[in-house]
Amino acid sequence: MNADLLPQLSHMGIYTDHQEEMQRFYEGVIGLVVSDHGVAQKFRRRIVFMTASPTQHHQFVLVARQEGDPPRGPLFQVSFKVQSLAALRAAHARALAHGARNFRPMNHGNSWSLYFNDPEDNTVEVYMETPWYLPQPFADNLDLTQSDAEIECLTEARVRSFDGFQTALDWSRSMTHLLEKDSFQ
Repeated sequence: MNADLLPQLSHMGIYTDHQEEMQRFYEGVIGLVVSDHGVAQKFRRRIVFMTASPTQHHQFVLVARQEGDPPRGPLFQVSFKVQSLAALRAAHARALAHGARNFRPMNHGNSWSLYFNDPEDNTVEVYMETPWYLPQPFADNLDLTQSDAEIECLTEARVRSFDGFQTALDWSRSMTHLLEKDSFQ
Protein backbone atom coordinates (compact mmCIF):
# COMPACT_ATOMS: atom_id res chain seq x y z
CA MET A 1 0.00 0.00 0.00
CA ASN A 2 1.23 3.49 -0.82
CA ALA A 3 2.06 5.19 2.49
CA ASP A 4 0.85 8.48 1.03
CA LEU A 5 -2.70 7.10 1.14
CA LEU A 6 -2.60 6.35 4.87
CA PRO A 7 -3.81 9.12 7.21
CA GLN A 8 -1.27 10.04 9.88
CA LEU A 9 -2.17 11.38 13.31
CA SER A 10 -0.79 14.91 13.46
CA HIS A 11 -2.43 16.89 16.27
CA MET A 12 -5.20 16.93 18.84
CA GLY A 13 -7.45 19.48 20.46
CA ILE A 14 -9.22 19.50 23.78
CA TYR A 15 -11.99 21.58 25.30
CA THR A 16 -10.98 23.57 28.35
CA ASP A 17 -12.76 25.56 31.05
CA HIS A 18 -9.56 27.37 32.10
CA GLN A 19 -7.79 28.19 28.83
CA GLU A 20 -5.13 30.57 30.17
CA GLU A 21 -4.17 28.25 33.04
CA MET A 22 -4.00 25.28 30.68
CA GLN A 23 -1.90 27.29 28.20
CA ARG A 24 0.60 28.20 30.94
CA PHE A 25 0.71 24.57 32.09
CA TYR A 26 1.51 23.14 28.64
CA GLU A 27 4.00 25.94 27.95
CA GLY A 28 5.78 25.34 31.25
CA VAL A 29 5.67 21.54 31.43
CA ILE A 30 5.82 20.38 27.81
CA GLY A 31 7.51 23.44 26.29
CA LEU A 32 4.81 24.13 23.72
CA VAL A 33 4.58 27.65 22.29
CA VAL A 34 1.55 29.49 20.97
CA SER A 35 1.64 29.54 17.17
CA ASP A 36 -1.73 31.29 16.77
CA HIS A 37 -4.81 32.22 18.75
CA GLY A 38 -8.12 33.91 18.14
CA VAL A 39 -11.87 33.48 17.83
CA ALA A 40 -13.05 31.04 15.19
CA GLN A 41 -15.36 32.43 12.52
CA LYS A 42 -17.51 29.32 12.03
CA PHE A 43 -18.03 28.64 15.72
CA ARG A 44 -17.56 31.62 17.99
CA ARG A 45 -15.06 30.51 20.61
CA ARG A 46 -11.46 31.29 21.49
CA ILE A 47 -8.89 28.78 20.20
CA VAL A 48 -5.19 28.58 21.11
CA PHE A 49 -2.90 26.68 18.72
CA MET A 50 0.35 25.32 20.22
CA THR A 51 3.39 23.50 18.85
CA ALA A 52 6.85 22.24 19.71
CA SER A 53 7.89 21.94 16.06
CA PRO A 54 8.99 24.69 13.69
CA THR A 55 7.48 22.70 10.82
CA GLN A 56 4.02 22.01 12.30
CA HIS A 57 1.66 24.94 12.78
CA HIS A 58 -0.04 23.17 15.65
CA GLN A 59 0.24 19.88 17.49
CA PHE A 60 -2.05 20.75 20.39
CA VAL A 61 -5.15 22.94 20.47
CA LEU A 62 -7.01 24.40 23.44
CA VAL A 63 -10.66 25.21 22.69
CA ALA A 64 -12.64 27.31 25.18
CA ARG A 65 -15.64 25.23 26.26
CA GLN A 66 -19.06 26.84 25.89
CA GLU A 67 -22.57 25.84 26.81
CA GLY A 68 -23.63 22.87 24.70
CA ASP A 69 -20.11 21.49 24.29
CA PRO A 70 -19.34 17.95 25.49
CA PRO A 71 -18.86 17.61 29.25
CA ARG A 72 -15.41 17.28 30.75
CA GLY A 73 -13.89 13.86 30.92
CA PRO A 74 -14.10 12.02 27.58
CA LEU A 75 -10.34 12.39 26.94
CA PHE A 76 -8.31 9.29 27.88
CA GLN A 77 -4.85 10.88 27.66
CA VAL A 78 -2.64 13.20 25.69
CA SER A 79 0.89 11.92 25.06
CA PHE A 80 4.14 13.73 24.30
CA LYS A 81 7.29 11.95 23.15
CA VAL A 82 10.83 12.73 24.36
CA GLN A 83 14.15 11.28 23.21
CA SER A 84 15.91 10.46 26.50
CA LEU A 85 15.47 9.49 30.11
CA ALA A 86 17.06 12.84 31.02
CA ALA A 87 14.25 14.59 29.13
CA LEU A 88 11.69 12.40 30.92
CA ARG A 89 13.18 13.36 34.29
CA ALA A 90 13.20 17.03 33.28
CA ALA A 91 9.51 16.82 32.31
CA HIS A 92 8.81 15.32 35.72
CA ALA A 93 10.55 18.23 37.46
CA ARG A 94 8.69 20.80 35.35
CA ALA A 95 5.35 19.08 35.95
CA LEU A 96 5.98 19.13 39.71
CA ALA A 97 6.89 22.82 39.55
CA HIS A 98 3.69 23.61 37.63
CA GLY A 99 1.35 21.83 40.03
CA ALA A 100 0.74 18.56 38.21
CA ARG A 101 -0.75 15.81 40.36
CA ASN A 102 -1.11 12.06 40.54
CA PHE A 103 2.29 11.02 39.15
CA ARG A 104 2.47 7.47 37.79
CA PRO A 105 5.83 6.44 36.26
CA MET A 106 5.51 3.19 34.31
CA ASN A 107 7.71 0.84 32.35
CA HIS A 108 5.71 -0.53 29.41
CA GLY A 109 8.65 -2.49 28.00
CA ASN A 110 8.36 -0.70 24.66
CA SER A 111 8.37 2.70 26.38
CA TRP A 112 9.18 4.41 29.65
CA SER A 113 6.28 6.66 30.60
CA LEU A 114 5.40 9.28 33.15
CA TYR A 115 1.70 9.94 33.63
CA PHE A 116 0.26 12.87 35.59
CA ASN A 117 -2.81 15.10 35.65
CA ASP A 118 -3.01 18.63 34.25
CA PRO A 119 -5.00 21.42 35.97
CA GLU A 120 -8.29 20.10 34.55
CA ASP A 121 -7.48 16.48 35.48
CA ASN A 122 -6.73 15.31 31.95
CA THR A 123 -4.15 12.54 31.95
CA VAL A 124 -0.86 13.61 30.35
CA GLU A 125 1.79 11.11 29.32
CA VAL A 126 5.40 12.02 28.60
CA TYR A 127 7.27 9.01 27.24
CA MET A 128 10.25 7.73 25.34
CA GLU A 129 10.47 4.60 23.25
CA THR A 130 12.80 1.73 24.13
CA PRO A 131 14.59 -0.47 21.59
CA TRP A 132 12.29 -3.39 22.47
CA TYR A 133 8.76 -4.52 21.74
CA LEU A 134 6.54 -6.34 24.19
CA PRO A 135 2.86 -7.19 23.58
CA GLN A 136 0.66 -4.58 25.22
CA PRO A 137 -0.87 -3.73 27.58
CA PHE A 138 2.04 -4.21 29.96
CA ALA A 139 3.14 -2.08 32.90
CA ASP A 140 5.81 -2.37 35.57
CA ASN A 141 6.93 0.25 38.03
CA LEU A 142 9.52 2.73 36.78
CA ASP A 143 11.97 4.30 39.21
CA LEU A 144 13.30 7.47 37.61
CA THR A 145 15.85 7.87 40.42
CA GLN A 146 17.77 4.94 38.95
CA SER A 147 20.53 5.60 36.42
CA ASP A 148 19.86 5.22 32.71
CA ALA A 149 22.01 2.08 32.68
CA GLU A 150 20.06 0.53 35.57
CA ILE A 151 16.70 1.25 33.93
CA GLU A 152 17.87 -0.12 30.57
CA CYS A 153 19.37 -3.27 32.09
CA LEU A 154 16.32 -4.03 34.27
CA THR A 155 13.93 -3.40 31.39
CA GLU A 156 15.79 -5.55 28.89
CA ALA A 157 16.02 -8.47 31.33
CA ARG A 158 12.32 -8.14 32.18
CA VAL A 159 10.98 -7.90 28.61
CA ARG A 160 13.14 -10.76 27.33
CA SER A 161 11.36 -13.04 29.81
CA PHE A 162 7.96 -12.66 28.09
CA ASP A 163 6.46 -14.48 25.12
CA GLY A 164 6.14 -12.14 22.19
CA PHE A 165 9.31 -10.17 22.96
CA GLN A 166 11.18 -8.80 19.95
CA THR A 167 13.27 -5.81 19.06
CA ALA A 168 11.47 -2.62 18.12
CA LEU A 169 13.10 -2.86 14.69
CA ASP A 170 11.70 -6.37 14.11
CA TRP A 171 8.25 -5.21 15.27
CA SER A 172 8.44 -2.21 12.92
CA ARG A 173 9.31 -4.48 10.00
CA SER A 174 6.31 -6.73 10.76
CA MET A 175 4.01 -3.68 10.97
CA THR A 176 5.36 -2.37 7.65
CA HIS A 177 4.49 -5.71 6.07
CA LEU A 178 1.04 -5.71 7.67
CA LEU A 179 0.31 -2.17 6.52
CA GLU A 180 1.47 -2.89 3.00
CA LYS A 181 -0.59 -6.06 2.85
CA ASP A 182 -3.83 -5.09 4.58
CA SER A 183 -4.38 -1.35 4.31
CA PHE A 184 -7.34 -0.25 2.22
CA GLN A 185 -7.72 -3.65 0.54
